[in-house]
Amino acid sequence: MSEQRYCELGGGFIDLVEGLHRIDKHQWRLIIMEAIFLGSIGTIADTSALQLKSFNLAFEKHGLKWIWSSNEYTEMLKISGGTKRIQRYATERGEEVAVKAIHHTKTRIFQNLLATDPVSIRSGITEVIDLVGERGLKLALVTTTSGSNVHEILSATCINQDQFDVVITKEMVKYEKPEPDAYNLALKKLGLLPKEVIAIEDNLDGLMAAMSAELKCLAFPGSMQSEAAFKDKSIVTQDIFQSVSNILNEQLAA
Repeated sequence: MSEQRYCELGGGFIDLVEGLHRIDKHQWRLIIMEAIFLGSIGTIADTSALQLKSFNLAFEKHGLKWIWSSNEYTEMLKISGGTKRIQRYATERGEEVAVKAIHHTKTRIFQNLLATDPVSIRSGITEVIDLVGERGLKLALVTTTSGSNVHEILSATCINQDQFDVVITKEMVKYEKPEPDAYNLALKKLGLLPKEVIAIEDNLDGLMAAMSAELKCLAFPGSMQSEAAFKDKSIVTQDIFQSVSNILNEQLAA
């Protein structure tokens, strides 16, 4: 997938996402539900504000006079991956910076901040995890963030990694989201077909990856994610437990 295709933030990109899969309530009934895939650490804990703080502290440590505002960061969150955000910002400013080194510093700061600025599990996620167990479904965490970030978030939210049948991180795939590699790997490891899975994502790149892997997807944006970015409002939810419950109950009733 080209840079132009997945990095465009205007209506063209959103129309492309919408065109891949238009989901309505009747389509959910066609799904033979076998698994729930949580698509990012952002679906588990709303870490955007802490991530923004970490970026700005990292910029300061590297001698950069960059300060990202909340509004700027909301726009940047339409693209997953901190290194991509740093590189794009530097390119727009005509600057050359040590992108990987800055991101490494940011990650270290973020993980340290988790010890002093604790995060909470997002509303409804504990109930979704419990429901998955009650219904005998598979549970996967399919992200292209680092394994160390996954470990820190799970620890901070008191979620045991053993609760997941599969955990995919960026070290395990060649291409990060919005490419579908992470989802395809999770499907392969669990021996599942795309139609048997519901993905939950909090950002457009994640949504694009899920749909490219031919998964149905619920959008569960965080506090700094713009719901307006998701043009197909039928897939957007702020009550993830109720939405997942409705899908499972509709399947039983079908």
